[in-house]
Amino acid sequence: MANNVITKTLKAIYQFKITLLFFVLWAHVSLLNLFFVNYSGPVFLWQENSELLTIQVHMLIALATTGFYVAVSKLRQVNKAKKVKVADKIWLLCSLVLVLSIGFLLL
Repeated sequence: MANNVITKTLKAIYQFKITLLFFVLWAHVSLLNLFFVNYSGPVFLWQENSELLTIQVHMLIALATTGFYVAVSKLRQVNKAKKVKVADKIWLLCSLVLVLSIGFLLL
């Protein structure tokens, strides 16, 4: 009985996994930008974090990351179905793009 409820709940969550990924990434980026810790203790940036431009940038970061996830997932599906053979250089390029985008966002 309980196993059936858990299975149904997981199937319902799985249907909205891309949307959930977007919102989790957006919340994660927003929370990381909300405060920093210095020698005096944590400093909360409520005003800066609630500006429209900041929220838009956080959503853009979450949207770009979600788009990258969807693109790589589709590429994996194509490779798994053997419709088109994806070379190792393409996977290396995807990894390089991911590392460069993380580095860009950290600067």
